[in-house]
Order: sequence, then C-alpha cells, then structure tokens
Amino acid sequence: MSHFVEYEDDNDLERLITIVKNEIQNLPPKCKKTFLLSKEEGLTNIEIAEFLNVSVKSVEAHITKAFSILRSKIGSRTDAILFLLFHT
Repeated sequence: MSHFVEYEDDNDLERLITIVKNEIQNLPPKCKKTFLLSKEEGLTNIEIAEFLNVSVKSVEAHITKAFSILRSKIGSRTDAILFLLFHT
C-alpha cells in the first residue's frame, strides 16, 4: 500500500512526518539501526561500521536500502521530510 500524500497545511505535514516515522520503524532491523545511527546520532559510515563491527560497504548498503524503501513507501518528498526530522 502506498502512502503518497499531498499536503497543503501544517496538519498534512504533521501527518506526513508521522507516516515517515512509522515507515522508519518498519524498516528491516539492520537497516533501521544503521539508518538511525547515521541520521539521529550523526555518526559517519566509518563510525557506524566500527560500532556495529561490519564493513563500511555494509553500512552503505543498509543506508541505501533504507532510503530506497522509504522512497518507495513515501514518494518524492522523502528527502525533504527526512531533512525536517533529522536536519541533515
């Protein structure tokens, strides 16, 4: 099911942010953990790799997969909403 949402006011924006947060929680566990370490904690890919004891390539793959999943669920406004949530 797709959650593409057009928003025209703050209530719609809040609803879209809630959808994004829910979709982040629904990511596969390793993707979610890696994504949140990157976006919430602000860790670099190298720091995440060391923390999780995985390769940097693995970290990159998980973050790429997370973005891909989020974009497929949320649509073109994903990057803007993530910016609002994480200021990155």
